[in-house]
Amino acid sequence: MADFQHILATFLSFFTNLFHRRANSAPAAKDIEANPKDGAATPDTAEVPAPVNAESQSKPEVPAKTLTAAEVFDSVGPAYEDAFTGLPTQAAAIDWLVQQLKTNPATAQGGAKIVDVGCGTGRPACSVLADAGHDVLGIDISEAMLAAARTRVPNAKFELIDVRAFIERESARPESLDAVTIFFSLIAGVTQDDIRAVLSGLAGLLKPGGFLVFSTVPIPVNNESIKWMGRPVVVSSLSPEEGVAAVKAAGLEVKFDAVTKFKPRGAEVGICQPDEVWEESHLFVYAQKPAMAAVTASS
Repeated sequence: MADFQHILATFLSFFTNLFHRRANSAPAAKDIEANPKDGAATPDTAEVPAPVNAESQSKPEVPAKTLTAAEVFDSVGPAYEDAFTGLPTQAAAIDWLVQQLKTNPATAQGGAKIVDVGCGTGRPACSVLADAGHDVLGIDISEAMLAAARTRVPNAKFELIDVRAFIERESARPESLDAVTIFFSLIAGVTQDDIRAVLSGLAGLLKPGGFLVFSTVPIPVNNESIKWMGRPVVVSSLSPEEGVAAVKAAGLEVKFDAVTKFKPRGAEVGICQPDEVWEESHLFVYAQKPAMAAVTASS
């Protein structure tokens, strides 16, 4: 029995010493990691590191380049209108605005000065409002959208300009607009602070008693990279409560707000693949600038 224990101890000592010798001769971990090969590096395969070749290093996957808002909508083009055709809540919002303008003696026969922010192809907002006899300006950052708008809605005016630049330019003429419409255009390429600032700036351009219709996809994100209709883009938005609060904070009286659902027909019209479109939540807010603002401004 003693002989067996002695043999076993000798056997264990031999392999322990062998292990320590091999461990001491292995390269440092950083040397192994600096020269990745196919399969995991081991002491046997990495004892003599090969020269490092920068071009052969494995690199982390680079995410797809995000597009600017202008690039996104240029790539979607007029098909955007087809994807959102039949959006009943948008039609209802435009009809509400038309009816409100009719109640104002100054605009009952037309002639209201209206800006549609992010007008896209000009339909339906610019088209319906211009057909009602109003002076409509559609602004957008997409050349492709504006080219379609000028053809499809010849009785409205259109301009290539970012809404932030528009507000800055028009700030010299406050309280000059009878109405502003914003249909899903304060999402791509803006921050949450931008959204609040734009709502406030546009409210300042409204005449006392003027109207604002605001709609968005109410998801509380700020500078989030997503894929929309298959296109990588950075977006921001506000929750339903934050969206309504931002309109109120701009000094407007909220007349109506609601959250609804709609699934765009992006795949059907060839904008994207079926798995790249989903049912969206939509927030709609109707608001009016208090007429008392005229008294406050003159006092």
